[in-house]
Amino acid sequence: MRYATRGRFILAADMSFAIRAAGEHDVAGMAALRAQTWGTEPYWAARIGGYLNGEHSPQQALAERVAFVALDGDVVVGLVAGHRTKRFGCDGELEWIDVAKEWRGQGIADGLMSAIMQWFVQQGALRVCVNVAPENIRACSLYTRFGAVPLHPHWMIWKDVSQPTLQSAIDRSC
Repeated sequence: MRYATRGRFILAADMSFAIRAAGEHDVAGMAALRAQTWGTEPYWAARIGGYLNGEHSPQQALAERVAFVALDGDVVVGLVAGHRTKRFGCDGELEWIDVAKEWRGQGIADGLMSAIMQWFVQQGALRVCVNVAPENIRACSLYTRFGAVPLHPHWMIWKDVSQPTLQSAIDRSC
């Protein structure tokens, strides 16, 4: 897989997806994706919309925030969101990452992680945390691969996202 400057990921000659910054028009697709595993589309539409426009803020969140979507044509097949924060002495917090079940294992999560980490670096938010249930092995493995280490129970941290450390998923510390 390669990442081109236009945000296009090429997986194979017959399959591709694009990653770009999310806008208001993406909220319905993002909500539909989140509702596949928990909650309802109206719940997630209000939550994601409120998050993106600053009406809903996690604890100690600052105003700067972003979301990226992975698209198959016009269909949202993945999303990631994050914001600036002061929680746990961090500069940034990864809020959500999700990939549609039928698209998992195809590099979308890695592409989304790369996009959000680049945004954090551009914001000067180098110390980034994420809330994750220890039993969520898939998420723990993803974060560990990208260099996160345990912070507290249910929390992991990247001490400096400008210095990515891709680690083996076998080295799970979550």
